[in-house]
Amino acid sequence: MPNLFSTDALEENPYAALGEEESEAVGYRPGIAFDYETDGDFVRDGRHRVQESTGIESWQSWVINCLSTERYKHLAYSTDFGIEYDKIFAASNQAEAESILVRQITEALLADPYGRTSYVEITDVNWLMPGAVIVVMTLHGVEDVTVDMTLFLTGGKG
Repeated sequence: MPNLFSTDALEENPYAALGEEESEAVGYRPGIAFDYETDGDFVRDGRHRVQESTGIESWQSWVINCLSTERYKHLAYSTDFGIEYDKIFAASNQAEAESILVRQITEALLADPYGRTSYVEITDVNWLMPGAVIVVMTLHGVEDVTVDMTLFLTGGKG
């Protein structure tokens, strides 16, 4: 039976032409715009067309999605994506919960597969109740981009 694939194609490294680029950060690429203020659906124009977001807005959407997702609960995401709400809000005291929260937020955002996050600075954590917190943070990204974000996080999102 003839071979459908040439032996040259099997020996060739498809990433060899990329050189050093395969290890560099991808940076800020535009994406689909989401409206998290209302219902988390796509942003659409008057003709009902999905709108595009800038690269930095796309990064912010990724951050919101990452920190709103329960880690290890969704097969669609890698084990680096999300935070463990059960572990955070089951801590024995608020100081321990805050320590776990800060560590997990930092780890999750630094695991960005596109390499956009270089440093996470959590400036304030306000506990509203035992299972709800407002986190104020400054994200430092590649290319000297700095973004201030305030997120409302609650446990038990599943």
